[in-house]
Amino acid sequence: MGSAAASAQAAASSALASVKGGLDAKGDVALGSVSIGSDGKAEVQLNVTNHESEANQYTVQVNFTDASGNVLDAVVVNVPEVAAGATAQATAKSNRSLTGTVQAQVASALRY
Repeated sequence: MGSAAASAQAAASSALASVKGGLDAKGDVALGSVSIGSDGKAEVQLNVTNHESEANQYTVQVNFTDASGNVLDAVVVNVPEVAAGATAQATAKSNRSLTGTVQAQVASALRY
């Protein structure tokens, strides 16, 4: 992992650690296909479904990886107020330009 990717992963982990009382919600998050914007940055749409009976907020870490699964970049997306039983959409965008085959995975997701 390059130093930029390691730094991004550390920042993402720190952001997740700041969430108090969060519950694992990886199963609530589905990712679309990764695309590369005109600025060279990778982006992917998140669909966050709140299966609970009350509104919740979500904090999601998305790792952008190469075809071998090596982390190229990591970002954290905050999804405010998803109503009970509803689905919200958000976009994760890499911090820097990425090249080659770029994939995305939910590294962690917290519901609170």
